Amino acid sequence: MLIAALLGVLVGAVIPVQTSINTRLSRAIGATLPASLVSFAVGTAGLAALVLLTRAPLPLAATAAAQPWWIWVGGLCGAVFLTLNIVLMPRVGASATVLLPVVGQVVGGLVIDLTGAFGVTERALTVPRLTGTALVVVGAVVVNLGRSAPGTRPPRGAAMAMLGLLGVIGGALGAIQTTVNGRLGAVMASPLSAALVSFAVGTLCLVVVNLVSRQRVHRPAGAQWWTWTGGFLGAAFVTVNALAAPVLGTSLTVSIVLLGQIVSGLVLDHQGFLGAARRPVSARRVLGATLVLVGVAVVRLWG
Repeated sequence: MLIAALLGVLVGAVIPVQTSINTRLSRAIGATLPASLVSFAVGTAGLAALVLLTRAPLPLAATAAAQPWWIWVGGLCGAVFLTLNIVLMPRVGASATVLLPVVGQVVGGLVIDLTGAFGVTERALTVPRLTGTALVVVGAVVVNLGRSAPGTRPPRGAAMAMLGLLGVIGGALGAIQTTVNGRLGAVMASPLSAALVSFAVGTLCLVVVNLVSRQRVHRPAGAQWWTWTGGFLGAAFVTVNALAAPVLGTSLTVSIVLLGQIVSGLVLDHQGFLGAARRPVSARRVLGATLVLVGVAVVRLWG
């Protein structure tokens, strides 16, 4: 359990790093959508190699014949989520890019549980769940109040509200992706195969979007080799989650992974690693991040 918990914290920490890497790639080639496609394609290749090495089952035909259409949309949700993160990172900072989607994940999870969407068992709205959700929202606001990173001109007013909304929507799509992929993994008897299908679907969606949008790609200027590796980090995140959840339980795994994400986002902001705009950590921002973590724990463990 200790090893699973440590791995959960580590893979949670790689998500802000992955977003920073993908953002650097986006800057290097001058386009966001192609950067998303590269990340998903690299992750798909990594997961395909793991599936081949582990000989995980991949019953695509049987699954398609017996399951509803929405069981395949996890990859689309993931593609939108990743692209929105690339858009948000240079504008709102690393920690906000982590915390805004958390609000969407918690609220989206509540809606899914209340409505019984995607085949989940309906769950009533309880006081702990409402309390935890409120803590998440308040904590996210507290983290993002105050001065911006030195030397930057962050969006104000309607533009900032729109970016915040996009972050929350991305988080809600992440909740849908988690729910759908969980069902797909159970049906296929392999979370690893479900992750591969999700990445493959996301890659195909991004291929179509890139063909339609025709964003111009520049020759990579000053891009180092690691700017192309973001997809591997995403694949590692999905794989470790699949391995840790049976050991720790889903709720505890989510909370531990979130701890890694929050700490990593704050460190990236504070140090300005990987090209992130430097925004020093303050006691207020730490308090806000703690409120988010406590709120998620309340929703997951006692809701």
